[in-house]
Parts: sequence; C-alpha cells; structure tokens
Amino acid sequence: MVFSMLLWGSCLLAQLFSYKSPNGQLVITDRPIKKPGYKLVDKYIPKEVKAAERRATPLNSKYQLSWDQIDGLVDPIANAYGVDPELVKAVIEIESSRNYRALSNKGAMGLMQLIPDTAKRFGVADAWDPRENIKGGIKYLKFLLGYFEGDVNLTLAAYNAGEHAVDKYGGVPPYRETRRYIKKVRQFYQDEITTYDPTIGYRSVLCSRPGKGPVKPVAQLAK
Repeated sequence: MVFSMLLWGSCLLAQLFSYKSPNGQLVITDRPIKKPGYKLVDKYIPKEVKAAERRATPLNSKYQLSWDQIDGLVDPIANAYGVDPELVKAVIEIESSRNYRALSNKGAMGLMQLIPDTAKRFGVADAWDPRENIKGGIKYLKFLLGYFEGDVNLTLAAYNAGEHAVDKYGGVPPYRETRRYIKKVRQFYQDEITTYDPTIGYRSVLCSRPGKGPVKPVAQLAK
C-alpha cells in the first residue's frame, strides 16, 4: 500500500499512459508499453510537463518571443481580464508559435493572429504590437468564454471559425481545419471548462440547449 502511494506520488508530474492488455484489463503506467497486444487507450501529460517541454525548445526565428517574454506579456493582461493565462499561451503557441510578425494567408496578424475586423472590433490600433495584439486576443477570448459559458471547445472553435459558425452548426463546425485546431490547442490546455465573466450580456443559443447544464461562472467554481 505504501509502495503504491509512493509510486502514485512519483507519477503526479509524469506522463501517464492507459493501455488495454491482451486479456482486456486496463493498465496505467508512467512508461510506454511496447509489448505485442497492448493497445494505447489514452495518454495524459500534465500542464507542468508540457510547459517544461515547450520552454526547452530553442527559438527558431528572430521574431519568436521566449516563454519568459510571453509570460511577462500574457500574465498581467489575462489576469486583469479574468482569462486563464495558460489558455491564452496555448492559443498563442498554435496560432503563431510565438512569432509576433506572423501573417497568415487570410491576413491574420501577430501572436494571436487577429484578422483586421477582429482587431477593430476589440480596439486594437496596431495588431503588430505584441502587447496590443495579446490584449485584443484576450478580450476576444473573454467574450467567447462568456458567450459559451466557459466551454473551452466551443470557445476555441469560435476563435478559429467565428461564433456564428458554431451557432449555425450547433457545436464545433465540421471544418477539418477547426477540428485540427482544437485538437492542437488541447494538447497544451486540457481543461474542459474554465472561468468566465457572467456579466457579459450575450449568450449562445447552445447554452440553453436540452441536456446541456450551465457551466458554473467564476464565483461558483470554487464552491
């Protein structure tokens, strides 16, 4: 029993793998199993491990910001707007790989890949300025989190494809790009729900659909 507790404690910050053995049993381990007949069911990598892996990656562009720079920009703004900084950083990593000069073929700009309409909508005067870009992206995420009552998947889908597309399809749109985008971001941010501002006046029609209980707002999450 003591050994099991020690083993579990040592795995808290390690990767955990779930396998189905040849006889149908579920096996959970902190190391990959390469024996014949074992089928990988799930893999869990803690945020701390992912963060350490990301920070160990060398910069590959003179326009790519370090994680210390990203922390310094994101943390105070995200905390001021009540958005989880780790969600913002996951979006930045997938959107631009921390390249503040990134430009997509659709005209999306900077760290959080703001298109001109979105930049204008959230008061961004210079989308190439890293701090302004991040602030605009965080304001958009805050709106979307309120609109979808903290539902991370719907928020990410809307950040990629627009909230109207999510409403139109009654959930994540059937766009390959959007579905891949969500999967990529979720590799770095695993929470299904997160805090949101309940005072935002707009709500998606999906928040009152049958069978979907309301996500708890900020004040209730700690209860």
